[in-house]
Amino acid sequence: MENEIKEAEVEEVKKEESPEEKAKKSKRDFYVEMALFLILGVLIGIAVKNEAGKRITIGYDDYRMKLGQQHYNINKLQTDLIKKQSVSAEEQNSGEGATCEQQ
Repeated sequence: MENEIKEAEVEEVKKEESPEEKAKKSKRDFYVEMALFLILGVLIGIAVKNEAGKRITIGYDDYRMKLGQQHYNINKLQTDLIKKQSVSAEEQNSGEGATCEQQ
């Protein structure tokens, strides 16, 4: 019976951490998280910049843009507006003059 092998239960003994070690570990985890956020921010920034560069033209490339026919002639709109204002002012003046003559 001495030669029989008995199965034994094995338990791992966990070493308890002191409060100082816990504080160091939490600080290290915090710095690792901040470094990961920094790396993620840089990668997202690069991706956004590349996509914006493909779609948005600002400044020095404006002269290269192929502009279609202009839809509005600002000078014509301005002259039309001035004419409408002068016509409405004349109508108001003539309307006031007519009411004064009637009285």
